[in-house]
Amino acid sequence: MPPPATQLQPLVLPRGLILLASIWLIGSWIGAIGLRMPVQPSAASYEPGVRLMLIGLTAGLTIAWPLLRLSQRASRVPARQVVLDLIVLLALVQVVIWPVRLVTNWPTLRTAALDATLAGWALLAGAIVASATATNRAGPRHLAMAACVGMCALAPAVTWLGVESGFDAVDLTWLSPLTAIYALGGEGGAPLRGEQWGQIAWLTVAAAASWATLSGFNALAARRARKKESGARGQDSGTRGPGGGGHGTPSPTLLRGPGERVWEPPAPSC
Repeated sequence: MPPPATQLQPLVLPRGLILLASIWLIGSWIGAIGLRMPVQPSAASYEPGVRLMLIGLTAGLTIAWPLLRLSQRASRVPARQVVLDLIVLLALVQVVIWPVRLVTNWPTLRTAALDATLAGWALLAGAIVASATATNRAGPRHLAMAACVGMCALAPAVTWLGVESGFDAVDLTWLSPLTAIYALGGEGGAPLRGEQWGQIAWLTVAAAASWATLSGFNALAARRARKKESGARGQDSGTRGPGGGGHGTPSPTLLRGPGERVWEPPAPSC
């Protein structure tokens, strides 16, 4: 059973999210690059810091933002609220990711690939958040947060185990948003390889499939709710008599004289 409407929040513009995301972006920039210019400003000196800044940005999209939404009350329209959040967050990403081409050697296609990768992983995280914020129950929210953390940490953990045990697990880096962004940003001005475009395509398919599945479940749940509501209304109307009283009870009347009956509508039930 969904929580009462009084405990649900309507769809609102996330002004607080805009402020927090801006602070997160500034903090990621300062933490990765700092406030002091390098001794020899060049693309080679800025690029490692920019890559770390993108890691912080990715962590904000896939861990910090889900944690914020999953810590709040349920929304009346969770999918629409998540889409609105994603529009705001991805708009802020555009303000950051394209100007960094001025301090790196990344060509346009590599920057576009980084942008598409960030958007794809953000959409996957958004589908997880939207599936859990329709209820105030703690169980689905804990599972959703664990899924977001696992999505980010699983591939780095497997890659580390591969390095320690001696088997090659570098190809698994694209299975995590953190390692995928770091790997894409580490090849400088080199053109993208075919397998990298394939990985972006698979990520796009996975994001689209997750949202299609979520939309299907939402449509099914809404249909069941409408059927249940219409059945309850039909049962309620069937128990009322023609005068509005329940179970054949005659409608309240008022006697004003011998043989004179004046109908008075029944009082509304609480």
